[in-house]
Amino acid sequence: MAELEMNYDQPARQWEETLPVGNGSLGGMVWGGIGVERIGLNQETLWSGYYRDKNNPSAFQYLAQVRRLIQAGRNHEAEAIMAAHMLGENNESYLPLGNLELEFLNQHVASNYHRVLDLATATATVSYDMNGEHLRREVIASFPHQAILIHLTGRQSFQVRFSSLLQHAVVAARTGLTITGQCPEHVEPEYNWDVPAPILQGTRGQHFQGAVRLLHTDGRTYAYDQMLEVRDASDTLLAVEFVKPARLPAGATWDQLLSVHVADYRRLFATVSLDLGPQSDLPVPLRLAAVRNGASDPALVALYFQYGRYLMIASARPGSLPPNLQGIWSWQLRAPWSGNWTTDINLEMNCWPLQSCNLLDCFTPFVDFMHGVVKEGTKTARINYHARGFVAHCNLDYWQNTNPVGINYGDHEGNAVSVWWGMWPMAGVWLAQEFYKHYEYTKDRAFLAAEVYPVLKEASAFLCDWLVEAPDGQLTTCPADSPENQFLLPDGEPAAWTAGVALDLELTAATFRDFLRTTTALGLDDAFTREVAAKAARLQETRVGADGRLLEWGKPLPEREPGHRHLSPVFGLYPGDLFANDAKRQVACRKLIESRVAHSTEQIGWSCAWLINLYAILGDGEQAGRFVRNLLAQSTLANLWDSCPPFQIDGNFGAIAGIANMLVQDHGAGVRLLPALPAEWRDGSVTGLRLKGGRTVDLTWRDHRLVAHKIHEPKEEASSIDDKI
Repeated sequence: MAELEMNYDQPARQWEETLPVGNGSLGGMVWGGIGVERIGLNQETLWSGYYRDKNNPSAFQYLAQVRRLIQAGRNHEAEAIMAAHMLGENNESYLPLGNLELEFLNQHVASNYHRVLDLATATATVSYDMNGEHLRREVIASFPHQAILIHLTGRQSFQVRFSSLLQHAVVAARTGLTITGQCPEHVEPEYNWDVPAPILQGTRGQHFQGAVRLLHTDGRTYAYDQMLEVRDASDTLLAVEFVKPARLPAGATWDQLLSVHVADYRRLFATVSLDLGPQSDLPVPLRLAAVRNGASDPALVALYFQYGRYLMIASARPGSLPPNLQGIWSWQLRAPWSGNWTTDINLEMNCWPLQSCNLLDCFTPFVDFMHGVVKEGTKTARINYHARGFVAHCNLDYWQNTNPVGINYGDHEGNAVSVWWGMWPMAGVWLAQEFYKHYEYTKDRAFLAAEVYPVLKEASAFLCDWLVEAPDGQLTTCPADSPENQFLLPDGEPAAWTAGVALDLELTAATFRDFLRTTTALGLDDAFTREVAAKAARLQETRVGADGRLLEWGKPLPEREPGHRHLSPVFGLYPGDLFANDAKRQVACRKLIESRVAHSTEQIGWSCAWLINLYAILGDGEQAGRFVRNLLAQSTLANLWDSCPPFQIDGNFGAIAGIANMLVQDHGAGVRLLPALPAEWRDGSVTGLRLKGGRTVDLTWRDHRLVAHKIHEPKEEASSIDDKI
């Protein structure tokens, strides 16, 4: 078998077993059925709603009162005011495009069945024998051609249909299907079960159009009402295009189109290799089952790593949006958590592998998306808080509304639960961290001036206005919460909002530091730069409790959930690097992490991925390896998608960043090679992982010992460092 093939011996029985293909904008989920092939389709811009301002002009008049109540210890009253007067309407929802169905005539029992996703070529293949014919289907999502291409060989007859949960119409011709439709003007988040009319079609939703084109067949074609039929064909080529017009050269053959697709894909994918042992030819579900039963399969880790890189390339290409909670693959009209960009960890985690795993081209969609977030966030900062700069809260959608969320459509206020998560105002600050990180890895001074400086300036401006003076005279944040976690008040009731939580202070310190580094590098010195420097000098520091743990809320408070999934207080350890040279806080972070783990029976996907990274940064290969195994055993679906549950792609991306961190780190304390190698990864090699300054590194180890490494300088003609150990 090929080294990077995901093998299956039967068709998918549920959506989580399908094989995903994508070109950044257009996604497909290949079921591989016998008798009926279904390809679930998504197009990244299909969202409910339309642009409208969801900011809350009345929020500011309650801000000072909320701060006074929190400082007086009257947390419940503060939260009630926030829920009633400071939230905004919920996000809109990411929508499934529909299903392309190929119904094969007179196909029943098959033999020699194989369903394969080849990560080296980004090709999904289904093949089987039936009635003396070898039938084969190949599916690619080509970025150069802006289309999903389906190649069918072996004599067969079939009908082509399109169906959708969206309002749509189909017109059939002998050359294919033309499709038009309109998205709903509102879809309520799926977690709001008690909404009487969660889907409002209306007339203001987006219109869309596309086509299923018959590019070639040697069979006979017929057109019926909403259906294309192809009879007695042994070679057929179909193209699926939506929203973005396809770029298909006239008369191009399958081999020519495939060659262009593979060359384009390999330019990104082949930059990194990882060998942890020979791959098995067993189907993926059997390998996962063996891991759940205690087997060791390092090669499956390598396959999972490269699958994560494949998913990133498939869901983030120049001109597209960044991956949302489900990448670009979603099948429900009310997707989990609206299929949005959740920004208290999930979108941030999607960015973690972009630098180290050599996926820099896939960073472009995030940068472009953030342009709109900063623009909208400037309005929210001004309207809601009378603040400079930009702010974003817990959720973002296609319309890039940056308001706090938590109010159902048609309502006028939120509730005590929605305020715990919907009001969190530090998302923009966290997202801004990725800009300076990209500069560290590339040393692109044009990017520093054109992108890093303006984004960090706007983030710093908001923080300067958001900070308040604490009783000790230092600056802190208020109101503040630690994402989705709560503490217990003296009366035993939970609360979320206080002042000076660890995450806020760490994000503020990192933002001010990186902004000042940027201005120094650019030779800038003005009144605002001096304001930031002065406020950075007065910023509260995170504190360590009597038990040695980093204090999540700045003071010892009992946790409502001691094993809570969020690990926000240790941002300064990872993904931040504030504590890279702070031994005391590294120990305090470890104690907090260990307490979380000790009180949790299992870690959901993205939380488990975070633990892989944290233990890797702490240099603990056995614990990092333990959570790699846990991720595969507890939180990985049959098609290697991460399960929260349900499917969330952030766990895939966070985990591959963690695997990279186990092998190589360039994280504030200099380059570390094999810093967290677990015992079961006895022998191996990796090439192409990125270091800061535009460098890449290759490693080989035997019996847990580094035997060779090479650090490549950014220009190929420059001499490389080549050491044998």
